[in-house]
Amino acid sequence: MQSPAVETPAVSPAENSALTFPPDAMSGSLGDFARTMAVGTEVPEEFYFAAALTFLGATCSNRLTLNASLNVEPRLFTVLLGESADVKKSTALRNTADFFESVWSGMPAVQPSPSMSYGVGSAEGLARSLEKNPIGVVLCYDELKALIDKSRIESSTLLPMVASLFEQTRYENTTKNHTLKIEGARLSVVGCCTTDTYNSMWTADAISIGFPNRLFVVSADRKRRVSWPEPRDSAQVGEIRQRLVRQLSRLPLKFDITADAKMAWECWYDSLATSVHTKRLDSIGFRLLGLIALTNDKEVIDLPTVNTVVQILRYEFAVRTLTDPIDADRTVARLEEAVRRQLGTRGDLSERQLRRFTNADRHGLWTFQTAIKNLEIAQDVHRVDGKLRLKHGGVIKSVVTTPNCT
Repeated sequence: MQSPAVETPAVSPAENSALTFPPDAMSGSLGDFARTMAVGTEVPEEFYFAAALTFLGATCSNRLTLNASLNVEPRLFTVLLGESADVKKSTALRNTADFFESVWSGMPAVQPSPSMSYGVGSAEGLARSLEKNPIGVVLCYDELKALIDKSRIESSTLLPMVASLFEQTRYENTTKNHTLKIEGARLSVVGCCTTDTYNSMWTADAISIGFPNRLFVVSADRKRRVSWPEPRDSAQVGEIRQRLVRQLSRLPLKFDITADAKMAWECWYDSLATSVHTKRLDSIGFRLLGLIALTNDKEVIDLPTVNTVVQILRYEFAVRTLTDPIDADRTVARLEEAVRRQLGTRGDLSERQLRRFTNADRHGLWTFQTAIKNLEIAQDVHRVDGKLRLKHGGVIKSVVTTPNCT
C-alpha cells in the first residue's frame, strides 16, 4: 500500500516561507484563541498559539497519553523568539497566562490544575515548587536568558535539573554534603527571548547537556503596526474558555491512531533530516499530536492531525537551522573531518586524545560526541580495544538532508 501523502495546504506566497508558522496549523480551540487575542494588536497569532499549547500541555500533564509504547507527556519547553519590543512577546505570555488561570478556575474541583512560577533561583527552589503541585509547574520567564545564566554559576544544578525534567519526572543530585531528590515532578517552561540575546546567551554547559534541542522555538516578526490596539471581544474569549473547559473535561484520555495517520507519521519520521537540529523533534511531535487532537475534538489521531503536526515540525526544523547559535551542523561537520584527519595521521586514538588533538572543547562536548556518533553510524570509524580507528574507504553520509515525504 502506498504511504499517504502529508498534505501541504494551499497558502499565499508570503505564507509559504518555511520560516512562517503554518497558519492552518493554528486550528481548534487554541487556534481560535490565538486569532481572537491577536486581532487588532501587534502580537503575532503564533505567539499566543505556542504559549497556549504550553499551558494546555501542563494542564493535561499525565492525563493525556497516546496508545504507544512510550511515556511522553504533552509538556513543552517553549521559546517565543523575536526582535526586542516589536512583537510583544511578553504581552502574549502574560495574556495567555491570565486566560489559563481563568480556565483553571472554571474547571471542576476534581480536575487539579498546575501552578505558575515566574522564575526560580536554584534547583532547591524549583524542587519546592514542584513538590507543592503534583500536576506540575509552568516556569514562566519574561527573559529566558535568566534561566540560562544559572549555568554560569559554579555548582548550580538548576539547568541540568530543568533539562532532565523535559522527559523525566524525577531528578536526583547527590554531593558530599547534600542530596536533592524529587519524584513525580512535572515541569513546563515558556520564555521570551530576543533574537540577538538568543544567539549570544548560550553557555558551553547548556549546549553540552543538549538544552537547545529540548526547546520548541516559535519565531515571529511584527506583521502590522497598530497605534491603538483594539480591545478583545470578551464574549468570544468567554466562549473559547467554555469550549476548552469542556474539552479538558474529557481527561483522562488516551488517543489511538488510524492506519493512514500512522503511515504518514512513519513517512515523516523515515525522511527526517540527519542533523543536530532534528534531535527530539519526534518527541515534541508526540506531545503536539495529543494536544492538537484534543483541541479539535478528535476521538483518535487521524491523518489531518498528523498533517498539522508535521507542518509545525517542518517549521520548527527551519527555525532551529536559522537561529542555531553555534551553527551546529557546520561545527559537527568540521569536527568529523578533524577526527578523520587525526586518526589518519596518528592512528588509533582514544576519545580523550581526540578531544585534545581536535580542540573539541572549544565547541562543547555534545558537539564532539555528535561528530563521533555520526562517523560511527556512517562506518567511517569503529572501535578497537577502546580506541577509535579510521576505516579507510568509508563514505560519510551527508550531515544535512532535506526532509520530504510525498
